[in-house]
Amino acid sequence: MLSCFEMKSEPNIYSPRWFEFFHVGIDQARTVREVEFVCRCAPRPEFQKILDAYCGMGRHARALCDRGYAVTGIDRDPEAIAKATELGGGANYMVADIREFQAVPGAFDAAIVMGQSFGHFDESTNRDILSRVAAAIRDRGRIILDLWNPDFFAAHQGDRELTSPRGTVHENKRVSGNRLCVQLDYPDGAQETFAWQLFTPEQMEPFAKSAGLVLQVACSGFDPQNLPSPDDPRLQFVLEASSRP
Repeated sequence: MLSCFEMKSEPNIYSPRWFEFFHVGIDQARTVREVEFVCRCAPRPEFQKILDAYCGMGRHARALCDRGYAVTGIDRDPEAIAKATELGGGANYMVADIREFQAVPGAFDAAIVMGQSFGHFDESTNRDILSRVAAAIRDRGRIILDLWNPDFFAAHQGDRELTSPRGTVHENKRVSGNRLCVQLDYPDGAQETFAWQLFTPEQMEPFAKSAGLVLQVACSGFDPQNLPSPDDPRLQFVLEASSRP
């Protein structure tokens, strides 16, 4: 079987087809729960200016603006940014590849990377991305990551059928080393592949430290009181920028 990187040279580009099948129909309760977690971990007024990296169509950015935050959303997909801009809601949006993004140092109080949008690349690139985001937040600023849970997927590999209003998609998930590899086969014969670097809390701690960050919270269920659970496919990390000279 091909490795994650042999499957495609540019992993995790979310096509219009993917958005049609998987992004529509996200209920409001899910957004509320996720945004309440952000508000709890980065409360106003101490954390006012938020960078929403990989913002997609602005689901979290709009909800945070509704709660009084000043949000800048970035995404490399111009169609997603166009849709976010069309939907409005108070955030500022820009098309930017996070691998090249350079904000004014310390311009933000916090940054969020939601919906498993971190870890797309090789370890060196992922570390550089985290360092870029860390440089964009102030001393004692925070980064909130919502990632896939390696313990869950180690026990839940293989094939399944995903049914949506657009039809049934065949999915194959497998863990290869510290990476989750996913292949999607659509009803029309199209195929997409995705890959993520996975992190346990024990792996995230030194990884965050290499970017000048300290791991403050590792949890499941968008609740800082819940320890990471192998029964939950997602886990959340809250990282804090250590004091800089």
